Amino acid sequence: MTSDQRTRNPMFVDAPDTGVVIEGMRRYNLFTTVWFLGRHRRLLAELARASGAGLGDDAVDIGCGPGKLVRVLGTQVGPRGKAIGIDPSAAAIDYNRRRDTRPNHRYIQAPAQELPLPDASVDVVTCTFVMHHIPEEHREAAIAEMWRVLRPGGRLLLADAHPSRWIRFLFGRTAHRRHDADPFEAIDIRRYTPALNAVGFTDFDYRSSRHMTGISMGRKPG
Repeated sequence: MTSDQRTRNPMFVDAPDTGVVIEGMRRYNLFTTVWFLGRHRRLLAELARASGAGLGDDAVDIGCGPGKLVRVLGTQVGPRGKAIGIDPSAAAIDYNRRRDTRPNHRYIQAPAQELPLPDASVDVVTCTFVMHHIPEEHREAAIAEMWRVLRPGGRLLLADAHPSRWIRFLFGRTAHRRHDADPFEAIDIRRYTPALNAVGFTDFDYRSSRHMTGISMGRKPG
């Protein structure tokens, strides 16, 4: 691939009102393989387990990208449940619809702050490596939408990168030399706990995965 082709086919594009969206699916899949040191499947399995999705549940993954977590969730909820992937990227939705034809899987193009789902229609909401891509002025609306579509007793899982000490050390030194702020502060998923609490989520739990990921969980009271 030439440099001109790489310019024409970026991995991400910054779309008005929706934030950063995936455009180059192959490049994104390669990026996740490298970032997670070939252990992305293990992380996806961990996220699905942590979500609490069970047989017969309806689960939605917001910002589904290439749909990998949707497919893991779909296996976990079984044929009587549903797994829905939502993403603002037309390229991602087309990619998934062509590759995933399971009858209980569905993919919808929409931004996180405007979920095209009925009130109280799903048991589990996941949103991983996405929140920092949503424009800041829309993040509270996105959280409100997660609350709206969850059934009473439903579970929410948010996750984002939580780099190892070594990676933090390397990037931290670079930021210090440039007099920049902590480069990982913006992606710390714990920063959304006050907003989650404000809309009514309870039973918060946070864990740091061995796969360089911070996982935050909450529940909509039943």
